[in-house]
Amino acid sequence: MDRGDILSGDAFAAVLRSALAFVVVLVLFGWVTLTYLERSLLDELGQDVQQRWNIIAAEHESESQDHVAEAIETMSQRTTGPHHAAALFNGAGEFVAGNILSRPEGQGLQIGPLDHAAAAPQAMALDYIYFTGPLSNRTLTVGLRLDLLYRTQVLVFRALTISGFIVILTMLTVGYFLSARSLQRLRDIESALSRTSDGDTEVRIAENGGNTQIDRIARQMNTHFDRLSRMMATTRNTAAATAHDLKSPLGRAYLSLEKATSLVERGDDPADALADTQAELDTMRVIFDTYLQLSRIEASGTERLTLRVDLKALVIDMVETFAPIAEDSGQAFSFDFKELDNFSVMGDGQMLQQMVANLFDNAVTHGSEGNVITVSLGHEKGRIRIIVADTGPGIPDDSKEKVFEPFQRLDPSRSKPGTGLGLALVRAIAEKHGGQVTLRDNHPGLIVDLSLPAVVNPDKLAP
Repeated sequence: MDRGDILSGDAFAAVLRSALAFVVVLVLFGWVTLTYLERSLLDELGQDVQQRWNIIAAEHESESQDHVAEAIETMSQRTTGPHHAAALFNGAGEFVAGNILSRPEGQGLQIGPLDHAAAAPQAMALDYIYFTGPLSNRTLTVGLRLDLLYRTQVLVFRALTISGFIVILTMLTVGYFLSARSLQRLRDIESALSRTSDGDTEVRIAENGGNTQIDRIARQMNTHFDRLSRMMATTRNTAAATAHDLKSPLGRAYLSLEKATSLVERGDDPADALADTQAELDTMRVIFDTYLQLSRIEASGTERLTLRVDLKALVIDMVETFAPIAEDSGQAFSFDFKELDNFSVMGDGQMLQQMVANLFDNAVTHGSEGNVITVSLGHEKGRIRIIVADTGPGIPDDSKEKVFEPFQRLDPSRSKPGTGLGLALVRAIAEKHGGQVTLRDNHPGLIVDLSLPAVVNPDKLAP
């Protein structure tokens, strides 16, 4: 995989932008932290220096001036390093005792260099915080070098720099890995599209269980590949299936017409034979009409799916139509739903009515006397579910997917009426509305489980 492609990927670019933002935040945080530490330490050291000066001044009030000079000289000799500073100067500013060779300018608490007797030019800190004040006719200066402040600032700066470097290095490494993975997924998608355009309908994008935008797009594309594969298989099989299903009524129509011709030649009434011919031709017309309707649904866009449809009213209307038909053949038909629930969906009312009618017609047509058909309407996770359960013969597991293909019929004798397009039409309409339809056993019988996306805020939509 080319490294340049990985580094130019969106994932790495996003991480790089995040790393730059992190650097800016880290610099601001470091500046605030160092400023706060400097002020806090200077305040604390200033109080310490002031306290030392006050102690010496108190000794001066209780003892003689020579005693104070001796005490400062003793303290200077015991503190051999340049860290502590203390000195006494006479009224002319001349050195009397201590380790500061020349009197600093000004009075009060100050920060700056001192002429310390033990100062080293290469020392890290040359500045002192010191307090200068009058002591009778003399001047006393007491100070501390700012070693602690500078060491603390260096430690904090190193800690922030090292931690920032580790964090940025980790971010860039993770970004590189994510970009490489995203690039691989995009190339998988590109390869799948290329193979599909070459006619390979079995290709699918590998599922890795992720939930990134690319993963979701890959899953959506696999769904489209499934539909495309099914449509291409349907197209390949439709010509042969249509010819097969039209062969029988066409043959019967030809025989009936031939019989009618014979009857006319013998001077007999051909009305029954012509009626049989008309019935067979009508069967062929129904097959053609249904297939054309299926083709139009699969080829149409979504412009007709923008109206709100009350699915509850639609199902009630269909139940009232099919319940008497079921009762006439000794079957029971019931409907269950919650009266106050809203069952609005966005779609085409005629298509949805055709879909529900096909489901009910299948349940009644393939059920025998004593069959119990139960229809329920409910909500689940933002979707509306229509469940049609019967106690009829059911469908074997290996045929549950095949029955959604056009012209697929489980009755090889074709003794049951039907075009073999009913469930294919149901699936086409459901998918056109963003829905799904599945079949499962009812032990005995069949359960058709159909779900459609519910309208989120039905009160805000115009009917």
